[in-house]
Amino acid sequence: MQKNKLDCFYIIKNFSHHTLIKNELLNKINNTAYESCVDPGCETNITKTDWKYSDDFQRPWVSFLNNYLLNELLEIYTECGYDGFTMHEIWFQQYENNSSHGWHTHSSNFTSVYYLELPEGSPKTKLVHPLDQKIVIETDVKEGDIIVFPSFVLHKAPPNLIDKQKTIISFNTNVTYSNKIYGQGLN
Repeated sequence: MQKNKLDCFYIIKNFSHHTLIKNELLNKINNTAYESCVDPGCETNITKTDWKYSDDFQRPWVSFLNNYLLNELLEIYTECGYDGFTMHEIWFQQYENNSSHGWHTHSSNFTSVYYLELPEGSPKTKLVHPLDQKIVIETDVKEGDIIVFPSFVLHKAPPNLIDKQKTIISFNTNVTYSNKIYGQGLN
């Protein structure tokens, strides 16, 4: 087997509508059906999540958020050379004291995390370098940021060791490319 290097990117972008929508979005999430997700073998203890409904885009909080989110995502992907995307799943996760989500990957081309609530001292997503799994990348995110990375990248939410709730929204997307942006230059 020959192992070759193919660099990949991850993006951190401040969500321009965060301040405008944060409180209403949290209210809608708090009125949503949820469950906890506990799997000690995978170091996972998520306080609240609606992952079970991740393919239901009619949930009130999803409809509300997508009014603001979809154009922001299109901006991110076109900046990376793609001309569109489709979202396949979206869900929230809330982490109270001692909650965590162990190492895992997602489906689709890209995974994104929107940090809806990230109080000071809350743990930030960690990524594993795809070619050297001894390298753990500490992301420099803050509340209101969206991070986008390839879905095959191992990542985790370390334990929340503070007494304040952390809320994230995660979603999986596939990108599209039609040669419109770069013309016929790719051979």
